[in-house]
Order: sequence, then C-alpha cells, then structure tokens
Amino acid sequence: MSRFSRVVTCSVPVAVGALLLSTAVSGAQPSEEARTQTGITALQSIKKSLTPAERKQSSQLVIEKRLRADKGLAGKLPEYRTGLGVSDAGTVAVDIKGAGQSLVDAVKAAGGTVRHASPAGAIRADLPLNAVDTIAGRGDVAEVKAASQAMTWNESAPQDRRQAAAKQTAAALQVAEGDKAHGNDTARTKYGVTGAGQKVCVLSDGIKSLKASQTAGELPAVDVLPGQAGSGDEGTAMLEIIHDMAPGAALGFATAFTSEQSFADNIRALRTTGKCTIIVDDVSYFDESPFQDGPVAQAVNDVTAAGALYFSSAGNSGNLTDGTSGYYEGDFRGSASKISGITGTPHDFDPSSTTQLYNALSPNSVGRYVTLFWSDPWGKATSDYDLFVLNSAGSVVASSEGSQNGTQNPYEIAQVPASGSGFKVAVVKYSGSDRFIALNVIRGRFVTSGELKAFSTNGVTSGHSAAVNAFSVAAAPAAGAFGRALETGDPANPAGPYPGLFTAASKWERFTSDGRRHQFYNPDGSVITPGNVSSTGGATRNKPDITAADGVATSVTGFQPFFGTSAAAPSAAAIAALLMQGKPTATPAEIRTALTSTAIDLGAPGFDPVTGAGVIMTDPALAALGVAPKSP
Repeated sequence: MSRFSRVVTCSVPVAVGALLLSTAVSGAQPSEEARTQTGITALQSIKKSLTPAERKQSSQLVIEKRLRADKGLAGKLPEYRTGLGVSDAGTVAVDIKGAGQSLVDAVKAAGGTVRHASPAGAIRADLPLNAVDTIAGRGDVAEVKAASQAMTWNESAPQDRRQAAAKQTAAALQVAEGDKAHGNDTARTKYGVTGAGQKVCVLSDGIKSLKASQTAGELPAVDVLPGQAGSGDEGTAMLEIIHDMAPGAALGFATAFTSEQSFADNIRALRTTGKCTIIVDDVSYFDESPFQDGPVAQAVNDVTAAGALYFSSAGNSGNLTDGTSGYYEGDFRGSASKISGITGTPHDFDPSSTTQLYNALSPNSVGRYVTLFWSDPWGKATSDYDLFVLNSAGSVVASSEGSQNGTQNPYEIAQVPASGSGFKVAVVKYSGSDRFIALNVIRGRFVTSGELKAFSTNGVTSGHSAAVNAFSVAAAPAAGAFGRALETGDPANPAGPYPGLFTAASKWERFTSDGRRHQFYNPDGSVITPGNVSSTGGATRNKPDITAADGVATSVTGFQPFFGTSAAAPSAAAIAALLMQGKPTATPAEIRTALTSTAIDLGAPGFDPVTGAGVIMTDPALAALGVAPKSP
C-alpha cells in the first residue's frame, strides 16, 4: 500500500470471480475473451508496424488513418472508435511540437490553419488528416498529437435553482453569497478594504457577455489581453464573483482555451504585460502530468516567483472520502495471467490474492475521457504502457497505445463511447519497467459491476493547480449545496450557511477533487529520488490548499447559480485582494499563512486531502496579517 494513497473498494464487497483477459484453463476460449484478444492483437499489429513519421504521432491519429485505409482492419474492430474529431473538410485539431516560420509555412502549405504558434516550440493547428504524415516526417518536428483538450470546473445547477436564480437576476443586481458566507462583507467595512490597488486577472474560456454584464452594472472595465477574449462565458461569471467581493480591485482577463501552450503564455503575459498581482483560473488540460510540473505549471511557477498570487480550481472529479472518486494510482502490479497472443503484461488492480485486470466504469462515465500516466520523466518515457477500454462483451471500443522509446510523454488518453454500458478499462505494460501509474476517468467514477470490484484512491488533483506555490481551491456551498441536499435529498447533509457564516459544521461539495499530489520529477525532469519512482519515492504536496464558496449568484446565463471549484477559486482570489490592500507589503508567504492559519477546519482535524486547511475567512485572515480595523 502506498504511503500517500489509500486503496479501497468504492462499493460493498462482492465475491470476485476474476474476469481474466486470458484463458486460465485449456479448452475453447470464451467469446468475450476472444473478442478482447482479437481487438488488442489488431491494435498491437499497428503499433509494431509504425513508420518513423508515425512514431511521432499520437495513436488516435495513426489508427484513424489506418481504419479509413484498411477495411480488413476495420472488420476486426467493428465497434472501435478513436474519438478523434475529423471535420467535414477532413481536418483534425493537432498540437505540433516544433517552432519556426518554416514550419508554420509548411502547415499552411499542407492546407492547415495555424491557431497559435508559441516561441516556446508549440503550434496548435487544424491540419488535414492526410497531411499529418508529411508534417510529422519533418526533421524540425518532434511530435504531432491530437490536440490536447481543456475543461472548466463548473457544475450545472438543478433546474429549480436555475429558475429561481433567473427570476432573482431579472429583479436586481446579483451579489455572490460567498461575500456573506466568508464574512467578507462585514470585513470590508470593519477594515476599510475593497481590493483597491490590486489587479485580479482571470483565465477561463471566454467573456461573451462581458458588455451585457457591464451595461447591467455587474462589472466595471476589464483589461483584456489583445485578441484573448476567447469564447464561452465562464470568465464573465468569475469576474462578477471577484467584483462582488473585492469591488475596488482592477480586473483583467485572457482566455486559456486556445491551446495549452497559449494558456502558459497568457499566464506570463498577465503578470508582465497586464501587471496583475493576483491571477486565478478554472481550467485544466487533460494531459497535464500528475507527477511533474508541465508547461502550465511552470508558467505558474514563474509568476509566483515574480510575486504574484495564483489561485486555481482543484477540480470537480470527486473524492475518495465521499465515494465519488474516478481516480486510481499505485505501483504497477503485473498479473500472472496473460492475454493469449499479445505483447505485454496487464495490470492487476486487486491488492488481494485474486486477480482483477479491469476497473469498471459507472454508467455516467459514457462519453468521458480516461487518462493514463506513469512515473517516467515527461518527454523522456522509456517504459511503454497502453490503455484499453472494453465493453460488456469484451470488445475493444477505444484505446491509446502510443510508442514510448525515450522521446515521448508517459501519457495515454482514450474516450469512452457516448452510448453503451458495462464499460471497463485495462492497463497493459507493453515494454519497460514497472512504474507508478495514475488512471483517471475525468468526471466519471469507478464502480463495482458484477464480478468486478471498483478500485479508487485519493489524489486526483493535479497539473498546475498542484504547483507548489499555487493555491489549489476546493469548493463548499455558500447557499444550497449542489452535491448534498439538492442532489441526494439527505437532511443529514445540510445546505450551505447562507445567509450566515461558514462554520465547522459546513459541508464541502461531494464533487470537489481531493489530493494529496505526489511528484517524482522536478520541473526540469531531474528525478527527486534517484533510483526510486515507485510509491515509496518522490515527494508529496499537500493539495488542495484551501476551500472557498461555490453555488453563488451571478447575472450570467448558465451560471445562475454558479457551482463548482470554478466558482470557489475566484472567491478565494477576491479575499486575497482584500488582504493585499490591507497590507501591501505582505509577502506571498505571509498571505498564505494568514489564510491557512485562520481557516475553519472541515473534515478530519488539520490538513485533509479534500478541503486542505479548511474554508478561508476574511476577517480573521486580515487580523492575522496585522491589519488594524478602521477607526470609527
């Protein structure tokens, strides 16, 4: 058992008649196992025949091309889908690792459209599928992969809450309930602080209704980085929360959705060009490593080293404590059972003596993405792991089996089909060494299904939210809870504190993501504990750091009210603006101490992996910082 992850079953124990991927006894192979063998064998035949250009590509790109060209292969994988979005014009969104005007020109000459070209050596483009080999074959290109996807961490409110909020919105200006729940409203009056002198900047999807919000008196002027307004409207809702709680603070915005490298570039630009003192985001890219600071986390490291405070949503992927986890991490444990005729060794999820080679997915996991990481250095993976999604009949319906031979990332991603049932995942070590693995069904769950037990752990909070000096923010409801009273109808789980203050009896949201976060590599790729990248090596970060309010009012359509850690992060950032005005000379370390030392402890005593130090409160944090109340 890992010293930092507790492995449990997420449902009542059942007798486990191990569902093996291989035939344990001689005789005819059951049809389910035959389908599994046929599917994996067909996919591995592709992997064994990769061209030099294809070795630079993510497996979804390669397989999509092969399936379109080879009807025989398609016949062996009749229910398989790559999940790759191919436009009617035959283009796919890709991330290209490479830089220079000649490469940009080559993409355009191949019929592609460049969305973003970063000096850091990353290009986001829409590229014809039939031109991928040409671009990948260039000497100045290290990788072409299906474009990394991003998501924000909001939750859709129940319909009755949306209808009530919409009526209220039409009647008056909206004030986020977190202003009262954190004691923020009375603290502003007591200490004479509004956030003046601070600039709080948001990174999210977009600010579509910014002008409408300004016309309604919900927002003042917002400094938007040129060309970075984005699309969508979550950024507008976040800005409204900040303005409600820190009305004197200047505001800024940049989108985080153009590409992952553009997100990192915009973080730095908000600090250097935008002069932001506090930055907050609610975005996560699917390929952000849990084990090493990647491009976005390194940008966070840069701006925090320059003195900015950085707040980020912990995520809405659930937690082990509430039985809502869709995350599993632990040392790879090779099974004695083999899949007949394939290369590699499957992972055994069951820590007992019984072999279980699958983790079963919940019905709400359809259409979700499943990611697999392992503890090799980013961009230098020498161990090769693959990910397979199977249906109840044993057919392989999705997979990710990129080639890792020393220059690729230790990462695979597959999408669960949007329809069907009985899905399960398997991890196969194709070659290399045993590593610590992390398996995440993003915003889905692992559940007991038939003979399969569900194995989950804590630790889903990752990526830049877990950067050492970032504030990773969990969510607790300021008004009616999304995940407790409204979702379950359980009277033992009360709604939020509104119109009162948070107390030690307050509840966190059941969907809020938990930590802790384990790291095996420094940002530069050097190993933290040489010779040991297993559960006993590396270093642990206590994440998330703090908890703040969600389920709060905004005037923005679709965010009435605004649930999720996407709402909690700007709530915390606004409180920090008041502290920074109260003591402009305060160091980031002093702000952190003031917030965490006065937080109301929720859950287990002291730090816990769901709520961190607890829910932050404005008045005691200002007092701890040494800010004197305003004279009568």
